[in-house]
Parts: sequence; structure tokens; C-alpha cells
Amino acid sequence: MATKDEIFAFAAQEAERQGVPLSLVQGVVEAESGGAFNAIGPKTRFNDRAYGPMQLMGATAKDLGVNRMDWRDNIRGGVKYLGQLSERFQDPTLVAAAYNAGPGNVEKYGGVPPFKETQNYVKKVVGMAQKDDEDWKPVTGISQQQAPTEEFKPVTGINVPVQQQVQQSQVSPTPAEFMQSVRQQAFQPKTQFQQDVAASFNPLDVLRGKTTTGQLISGTANLMSQGIKGGLSALGLSDEYLGIDRTKQQPVAAPTPSISDILKGTYKVATERPGLLVGGLGTGLLDPVNLALPGALQKSIVAGTPAALTQMAPRTAALSQNVLTGSTTAGITSAAAQAANTGTINPLQLANETVAGALMTLPTATVSAVTTPRAPAKLTQAQLVAERAIAEGATLPPTQVNPSMLNRIIEGISGKQQTSQIASVKNQQLINEQARKTLNLAPDVEITPQVLQQYRDVKGQAYDALRANPAYYADKPFLNDINSKTAEIQKRGGLVKSGEELNLLNELKQLRFDGDGLVEKIKVLRSDSDVNFRSADPDKIRLAQVQKFASKQLEDLAERNLKNFNQPDVMTNFKQARQDIAKSYTIEKALNAATGNVSGAVLGQRAATGKIVPSELQALSNAAAAYPTAFQNVARIGSVPGFSPLDIGTAGIASAAAGNPSVMLSAATRPTLRSLAVSPMYQRNMLPSSQAQAPGLLNRITSDPMTNYGLGQIPQFDADRFLLPR
Repeated sequence: MATKDEIFAFAAQEAERQGVPLSLVQGVVEAESGGAFNAIGPKTRFNDRAYGPMQLMGATAKDLGVNRMDWRDNIRGGVKYLGQLSERFQDPTLVAAAYNAGPGNVEKYGGVPPFKETQNYVKKVVGMAQKDDEDWKPVTGISQQQAPTEEFKPVTGINVPVQQQVQQSQVSPTPAEFMQSVRQQAFQPKTQFQQDVAASFNPLDVLRGKTTTGQLISGTANLMSQGIKGGLSALGLSDEYLGIDRTKQQPVAAPTPSISDILKGTYKVATERPGLLVGGLGTGLLDPVNLALPGALQKSIVAGTPAALTQMAPRTAALSQNVLTGSTTAGITSAAAQAANTGTINPLQLANETVAGALMTLPTATVSAVTTPRAPAKLTQAQLVAERAIAEGATLPPTQVNPSMLNRIIEGISGKQQTSQIASVKNQQLINEQARKTLNLAPDVEITPQVLQQYRDVKGQAYDALRANPAYYADKPFLNDINSKTAEIQKRGGLVKSGEELNLLNELKQLRFDGDGLVEKIKVLRSDSDVNFRSADPDKIRLAQVQKFASKQLEDLAERNLKNFNQPDVMTNFKQARQDIAKSYTIEKALNAATGNVSGAVLGQRAATGKIVPSELQALSNAAAAYPTAFQNVARIGSVPGFSPLDIGTAGIASAAAGNPSVMLSAATRPTLRSLAVSPMYQRNMLPSSQAQAPGLLNRITSDPMTNYGLGQIPQFDADRFLLPR
């Protein structure tokens, strides 16, 4: 937390340090956040927000290499960005505009962009910057013209020779000539595509009942009317009363189009007169049923799909859902059109058009199925360990991680033993690098016992800061916790030895601890608890638990005292130092002093027995416990040649058997497959993903209900509808 004065004071320091005008920096801070250290901007369309005193966006902070959530780092990054903009534009007005609207907009408009927010922002920032800064001298030649606004009136004829202006005025068309030109362009002959679109696109068809809504209504009415008349006729009502003329010759029904005929007719329209198809579908989009039905239809189909199928085979489920949407659409529109036009439904035509709709939808449904993300895989515990380790760069034997057929073939040909040896060499390098990062050592520093001791000496300085306070005073929480623990131990009775534990707690029942004594007591308690925890004696283990409890109580007491002394950072540094020193001891236990390698096998043993390892090495330690063959002692392996004698021998035998010397080239097969098996790309992809994946744009388009619904309607737009010769 920081006050406004602290914000502006630090901004002034950074402005001086980075050589950026002070009043410009302070003007930006005032305009952006008003000096608030925790200011948060509104959410952008990219789902990001600006943070901090100088309102840095995530991408900008990343480019500047700062942590925008830390208010000091936020100011450092903002001042650095102002410095970059200053070098680029050399003018406080343009710098402020670029900070608000982006440098691209400044260059696009040749000056301050015509955005009201940016113009007000520039006035506010530059108004402060021009009060006392005289070091701003804009470079001449930089274009600073404003984009035309209501207040801006460009001067006509500028930079145009007088003679050219005269010529322009002489050739300018009259109003009559201008209107004649417009009419000529408007009434130019249309292309065949434009004519077809105009002929088939008729919004009035929706009102006339010629689209899906009208056909459903009139078709339903026709079927109901015929059903009612048939029922009344069966009850004995006369045909004359019912208005039925049985003597009237019925029209000969047209032959039912086959599936092939429907597809050929639709193909003919789509290839020869696509404008008819575009116009017809465009009219259909104006129909309210066509707008509402697709989503409801696909939702009902998805809801009816068995959950087991969706989970086990999501791509098969997606294919069937999309095809079913298209075929159901074709069936609905076919039945509605037949009932509206003829008053009956031809079952064979209905079936054919339904199948045609399914076939129309099949290509896009296949694309949708192929691009549908797979369901997250359920990995075993060992595979989850492998996934985390591989994410940190570990190399593991493919068949041990995932014994798929492909992994078995690749590792079987390349050689399991050599694959594990190569993995061990790569993992040893990774563990050494990670150990250096854990200790904040430079990449070229070899880890030795001496280096680790120097590291601990430096971290031990935090103990000196804790000793600097002459006294620490017991408080009520400390004494209450000690007394509660004492009462808990006394409840055991005399059958369990507890003398050492009670003596230790009684030693802590004092009101004052000197600084040196407190630090030494914490160190002794921590050390003794580590020793006793490794004992097999139950009494020693119970004592270790009390020693660990006591050390924590002393640390908590010191922390509360330091807060009262207004020194909270001292305790924070002490705790961090103690953790860092503990990490160094763990790494030293796994260190081979002769080679400088940190043994993954030793770290794996600690992880397997539940012992603490540095968090930075936890994933690799778990992998070493689960896959020990990938973390062998490289000193025993020696060098791993690219070609082994077995590779050359196998190729030689095959060459001799074939009588072809060129077969010797097959010696490269095994090394090539080994390189593939241990490559980062193969390692990252040899496990099925356990993370849910979002569908891509192509999947969203091909899975959209409107896409499948529209494709399902296409069989209605065949050659017969538009009277085209087949």
C-alpha cells in the first residue's frame, strides 16, 4: 500500500533516473490514476484491464519487462514507455497522445487522433508538462496536423498550382451531367448472378406464406381439413354436404424424385445458377421459424444424445448430431412443402429428401467432427507426474509413460536401454540447471560444497538482523499456546515418557528473550528436531514434534514483536533465508561433489519417502521416483554415441543378406528414432491431453445450427423449383 505522495515521489525519482521530463511523468500519473497505487481500469474487448498508477496493460507490461501489479515496477515501466515514446515523437503533445491512444493512431492521423477522450487527455497532461519544462523542443519536419474535426476547416487549393485549379474548375460536371452519370451506372445491365438473386430473393414471400412458416401453417390446415372431412364422411355425412367431388379427375402425380435426382438437381442449380440458391436461402433467413428453429432443433438433438457417447466418443457424437440436424430439417421442410402444395405427404419423397439433407450436411459435419476437441483424458497418477515433469523439460521413456502401440514400435526399434540413457543425460543437465535457479546461481557456476557454504553464509546475514533487536517480549498468545501444549502432554500420564518435552516447554515460559538467545534457540530447536525425526525411537519422534512446535512459537513471537517495532521485513527476510538455507542442504545431500551433478535418483528417493524437496525441483523429483530409469547416474553411463555397435552390426547383416551395400544406410534408422523419441515435440505429445480444449473457429462454424439447418434446406432448391432443364 502506498500513499499518493509516495507515488508521486517515486515517479519523480524514476523520471530523473531515466531522463524523462518530470512534469510529463507526473501529468500522466495524475491523468491515468490520480496517484492511486491500486487503480484498475475498465475491461477491454480483449478481456484485459489496465492496472496501477500508470495504468499498464498486460501486453505492454510484458514488453517492458515489468510486473504491473507492483506499483513501483508499474511506474518504472510507465516511465520507460514514456521515454521510448519521447525518442519516437519528440513532442509532449504527441507523446501524451501516443500513451493514451497508441503510437499507431498518432502516426495514422499525423498528429493527435480525433478522439474526444484522447484530446481531453492530452490537454490535461500537456497542460501540466508545459508549466515548467523547457527541455521540450519539437523536431521540425514532424507532421503534427490534426484530423479534420468540426473546428477544423481545411484550406482548399493548398499546394495546387493556379493553372491546375482553373483546369479543375473548367472540367467539373454540371448537376445534370452528374445525375446522368449516376443513372447510367445504376441501370447498367446486371450480371446473370445479380439477376438470379433479384429473381429468387423476395421478402414478400414470407408474408405470402411461401416459406417455412406459411407452409407449416397451410400444410397443417390442409391435413387437418382432409382428416376432418374423412372422419365425417365415415360417420355418414354426404359428399355434397362436405363439398367433396369424387367425380373430378385427380391430376396425375409427378414421379417421385430419387435421391440421385435431388442431388443432381441441387448441384445443377449451385454450379450453373448459384444466384438462385443465394436468393432463395436469403429469403428463407427472413422467416421467423427459420431463425428460431435451428437452435431449438439442435439443442433437442444434443439433449437426446446419450451422455456416455458424448464422453467416450465426442467426435462421433458431433458427427451424428450435425447430420441429424440436417436430415431433420430436410424432413420438416419437405413435409411442410408437400402438405401445403398438394394436401398430402408422399412418404417416399419425404424419405428421399430426408436422406438428401443428411448427405448435404455430411461434409461439414465431418469437418466439425474432425475439429471437435477430444475429451480430456483421465491420466493415472504416474502419468500426471510425467505430464508435470515434461512441462518443465524432462525427458522420459515413451513406453513407460504411455505404452501405446506407436510408442512401443518406436522405442522397440530405437532400443529401450539407449533411450533411457539419453533421457538420463538430458535430465541430469536439466536438474543441474534447475538447482542453480533454485539457489539463484549464475548458469556457469558449478555447484560445489564450497559454493553452497558461501550461499548459506550470505543467507545467514538475515539472522544478524534478527539478533539486532536486544530483546523480544512474550505476549499472551505465546504463553497461551505454550500452556495449552503443556496441558496436552500432561494428559498422557506417567506411562509415556514426557520429561524432556515438559522441560523444553517450561524453559520457554519467560517474559523476555534477548536477540542472540532467541536466534540460537530457534536454530538449535530446528536442528535437533531434524535429527530426532530421523530416529526410530517413538520418544525421540514425540520430542522432535515438540521441538518443531517450540521453534515455530518463537518465530511467531518474534514476528509479532517485529511488527510492534515496525520491522516486519526483518522477519520476512529471516523466514525466506531459513527456507533458502534448507534448500541448499537438500541439494547438498543429493550432490556428487566429484562431478558437480545433483543426483535425480537421490531427490527421487526423498520424494518417494515423503521428504521435503525444494519446490522448484518437486516435479522432477517426483518423476525420478516414478521413472528411475530416466534418472540414472550419468557417471556410470559414460558417453552415449549416436551410433552403437548394434546399429552398425544390424545394418551390416542386412546389407550382406540383401547383397546391396546401400542397405548400410539403414544404420541411421535406430539413431533417428531415438532422437525422435527424446525430442521435446514428441515428449509433449506422447500423452493424451488432460486439459479441456476450446473448439476452434472452423469447428464453431461447421457446428453452428444455422449452418446445418441451411444445408438441410438445400434439397428444396433443386432444378425443378426454378424450372431449369435437367
